[in-house]
Amino acid sequence: KTLIPALEKISQKYNIEEVILVADSAMLSEDNILKLDSLKEKNISYIVGARLKSLPAVLKKKILDPENYPELEPGYLVACFNHKGKKLVVSYSSRRAKKDEQDRIKALEKLEAKLQKSKNPKSHLSNAGYRKYLKLEGESKIVLDEDKIALDRAWDGLLGVITNSEMSPPEILSKYSDLFTVEDSFRLTKHDLKIRPIFHWKPRRVRAHIALCFTAYVLVKHMEHRVRLQYRKLSPEKIRQALVRVQTSILFDKVKRIRYGLPSRLSHDARKIYDLLKVKKTITPYIIKKL
Repeated sequence: KTLIPALEKISQKYNIEEVILVADSAMLSEDNILKLDSLKEKNISYIVGARLKSLPAVLKKKILDPENYPELEPGYLVACFNHKGKKLVVSYSSRRAKKDEQDRIKALEKLEAKLQKSKNPKSHLSNAGYRKYLKLEGESKIVLDEDKIALDRAWDGLLGVITNSEMSPPEILSKYSDLFTVEDSFRLTKHDLKIRPIFHWKPRRVRAHIALCFTAYVLVKHMEHRVRLQYRKLSPEKIRQALVRVQTSILFDKVKRIRYGLPSRLSHDARKIYDLLKVKKTITPYIIKKL
């Protein structure tokens, strides 16, 4: 109820010539997609993640046929299909396929361990994540279903989006990949910066809390950007880990009544971060004159 009016309001308020709504498959309903189609004449289009395994059998057969995919670059193929009058863009990445395979292997190892320890293996059939790999033998024996695993493997490396945009398939997929940046921002603000839950009730305190979290977020992203430009790509968590290990132990000489600072050894990443920020860091022991 709020999505479409919000898009129109933002587009008008900021005089945006073209709006492209990017969302994963769980974010938009069929009803919302139909409404978005009606906004195409207002230069509002969408790119939405597709549930490939839920598509009609005829279309799934085409998606799984390697002959339908021209290779854009080694290990990366893209195909375009028609689905209900909309453009379905599907990409295959050998790198993504390896990750999908590794993730499944880990999941199966955990599942096998749980089956061996479980007093009631049938209970795992109620778990949707596990059920797709299991089958019931007899009345009580639960085993891995190799046929289901093989079917799941056929989809390794595939990613699809549905769109009404006129952009080329590579451009569409590039825009969709930007969704990761947004999702990562939500994760960073919620989990690392603790923007929620808010333990304030007065409006001014709530606004102050959000302002502090947003300021911290801007600083984190600025740091990440500088490190990537001047050194190499490091996630905010990797940067935090490198810096949090930069410590100084305090040694107190009871006889001379002198305190010494003993800096920890700087990692290569920490040293580079200090250098690019032009912050001097003492790496040799020193006398602490003031506390």
